[in-house]
Amino acid sequence: MKHSATSHPARKPRPSGRGFSLLEVVIVCAMLAIVAAMAMPRFLVVDRQREEKAISDIEDLLRMFAFRNAVGTQQIGLHFNQQEGEVSLWILDLNPKDPEGPRVWQQDRLSSPVELPQNMTVIAASADETEMRDEIWTITSNPDGSRPRIAISLAGREAAGELVLDTYSSVPVRTDKEGAVIRQAIDLDGEGRGLDRW
Repeated sequence: MKHSATSHPARKPRPSGRGFSLLEVVIVCAMLAIVAAMAMPRFLVVDRQREEKAISDIEDLLRMFAFRNAVGTQQIGLHFNQQEGEVSLWILDLNPKDPEGPRVWQQDRLSSPVELPQNMTVIAASADETEMRDEIWTITSNPDGSRPRIAISLAGREAAGELVLDTYSSVPVRTDKEGAVIRQAIDLDGEGRGLDRW
């Protein structure tokens, strides 16, 4: 018995890879959404920590402003530049280019400027109730050695703070915190208590 060789039509090779089914795409998207939801609070916490640190750093600048005003002989200023997002201390000092000439305002070499996080800014500031409305301002101590009452409000995406440095205090108060107390000055002589024992 002879078998005849029959020719079979040539088969086309099947593609080696296959596409994703709709179910697989939906599962991957759901997994990515879950991972993003878990990571997002972490990013928000980091933003909040940066903004809280900036508020704390400006509180330190106010403390340094009060200290330098109390122990130094030079006028000192708190300087804000909105375009650069920076708060710094300045002093009225000798001009290095002309030591014999008048004193000039320059950035304090003993303190570092505070760079505000990207979404944070000073929304209000005042010196003795006078509002600072410009994009660049400086609150200075007075030539007689006294200093104004300074109030600063900051706001960011995740944190906000209000700081007050009274004229007689060496420590700023964060008034937005619960239990914050701003002490009021008392004129003991005016109240007839100038000879009271402490």
